[in-house]
Amino acid sequence: MKQAKHKNIPLFDLKLSPKTKKEVAEVLNDGWLTPGPRVKAFEKEIAGLLGVKNTVAVNSGTSGLQLALEATGAGPGREIITTPFTFVATIEAIVQTGARPVFADIDPHTLNIDPDEAVRKISDNTHAIMPVDIAGYPADYKMLNQICDTHSLILLADAAHSIGASYGKRSIPKMCDVAVFSFYSTKNLTCGEGGIVVSRHKILTDNVRLLTRHGLTSGTLDRKSSGRWEYDAITIGHKANMSELHAAVGLGQLDSFEKDQAIRAKLAERYNKNLTGMEDLLEVPHTAKGYHHGWHLYIIKLHLSRLRINRNRFIAAMAHKGIECGVHYKPIFELSYYHDKFDLSAQHFPNAAYAGQRVVSLPLYPGMKMTDVDIVCKAVKKLLRQHAR
Repeated sequence: MKQAKHKNIPLFDLKLSPKTKKEVAEVLNDGWLTPGPRVKAFEKEIAGLLGVKNTVAVNSGTSGLQLALEATGAGPGREIITTPFTFVATIEAIVQTGARPVFADIDPHTLNIDPDEAVRKISDNTHAIMPVDIAGYPADYKMLNQICDTHSLILLADAAHSIGASYGKRSIPKMCDVAVFSFYSTKNLTCGEGGIVVSRHKILTDNVRLLTRHGLTSGTLDRKSSGRWEYDAITIGHKANMSELHAAVGLGQLDSFEKDQAIRAKLAERYNKNLTGMEDLLEVPHTAKGYHHGWHLYIIKLHLSRLRINRNRFIAAMAHKGIECGVHYKPIFELSYYHDKFDLSAQHFPNAAYAGQRVVSLPLYPGMKMTDVDIVCKAVKKLLRQHAR
């Protein structure tokens, strides 16, 4: 008798909406691929979604972080306090400006920067605090705002994961000076590639827009529309604009965004319900009162002291069952370049080091069915109970 095959459940699966394909086809038919009306329309739609007027679409969330930092005056001799528990892009953006990242440990439960640790790292050279909303869960912006106000610092949110998240019904950009979102292919809202800088301060987004187009006073569409070719370069800039094609993808995907977010929340609720009773072997994500989780990722933390299996063996065993899991993230101090360049040691960040050995991202995407969550949870519980001490 043949053994039944396991159902393959990926960590992530992207389905493009019919509207997305229609939007992209229209761009190709129009023949205008560089920034144009769809980029402007996308910026306007995101502004409406987040309730903040000033937005600039860019070619990636990473570029957005660097440009936002530069627009606020970050550069050589300045320090940016951030978390070591993040994707490398956060730190890359800081280093590219010439500023120095200064790391503060995380809250072991939320995986976000600990405000008490952040305040201890403030110096005369501190320019900004850059929290990261891990998995779509907002950082403690109430405390971070108090710290930044007291010390006259910029609060710049790496909100790559948290489109759709909020605190007290306020979107992330309403709780900081500037926020940067990512629209990479795995994100809750995708353009394939891309990002957006969002701020309450028009002067900041105007500066970012200038930087996206080489520091030029006008873009190609502006010159074509006005019939005047003249332009000037008033600062050094970058080539970092979003294209019409990527904006078209984003506009199409916005059509199902709210529905997709609701599905993500229900899937996360199902995970929490199914994993109830496993608290001795793992920790599930929690959402405190007043917080609205964006649910980009569903991250559990294994209690390794109570298991006879490590995180990597657990992930391999899940893969053997046809279930793909991930790790978000390997702490920055474990990456060779940054470990050496900034002389980082895990012992200075015990919470990030602890999480870095224990976090597992389980599959979460709108195309999942509740029965898929049940299959994943059944596999998780069986594996952990088999290897419990």
